[in-house]
Amino acid sequence: MDYSNQSVSALFRGPLRSTPQGWVVLACAFVYAVLGLVFGFFEITPPLGKSVGAAISICISWPLIVFVMFVKQGIPSFTPSWLGAAYLGLVSAMPVLYPLYRELV
Repeated sequence: MDYSNQSVSALFRGPLRSTPQGWVVLACAFVYAVLGLVFGFFEITPPLGKSVGAAISICISWPLIVFVMFVKQGIPSFTPSWLGAAYLGLVSAMPVLYPLYRELV
């Protein structure tokens, strides 16, 4: 099905729930929501020296960025792809991987 002229709710009902890439987007949203709530309610210091406000803003915005990457990668047909899911998994882990890389190099 061509999703390029469909609403966002059609994406939620269709490929977001039925493709590996969509599962990665949903898992990313869940993990970042939990992390944002933990940082916000329990005032836990985020790793790698970030402030609580910066960590919460990343936890709010990053799932939206991953969703945009999902749409950009999947338009028009959103065919299931494990390679695409691995790519989105890498993109969703970037807020953790990039600071770790910076610390090591």
